[in-house]
Amino acid sequence: MSLGPFSRQEHLVITTLGLEFAVAELLGGALGIWLDKKWETSPWMLVLGVLGGFALGMYRIIRFAQEMDRQGKTAEKENGRY
Repeated sequence: MSLGPFSRQEHLVITTLGLEFAVAELLGGALGIWLDKKWETSPWMLVLGVLGGFALGMYRIIRFAQEMDRQGKTAEKENGRY
């Protein structure tokens, strides 16, 4: 089975990042539902929870992309391509 331009390890990292993004939104939504029931503010805490989960997920993706960029630049320097 061909994995395309990515190795098996890279596929696992990408999948894990996607799952982290989804879990952040689900947990934010669950927390929002719980707060809505507790404070009777439906649907505002749900909306804020989902938006907060989305923001956290995007933060993780951006940090991951920055780290990958740093690693790529380091590899280029070591190989004399920078």
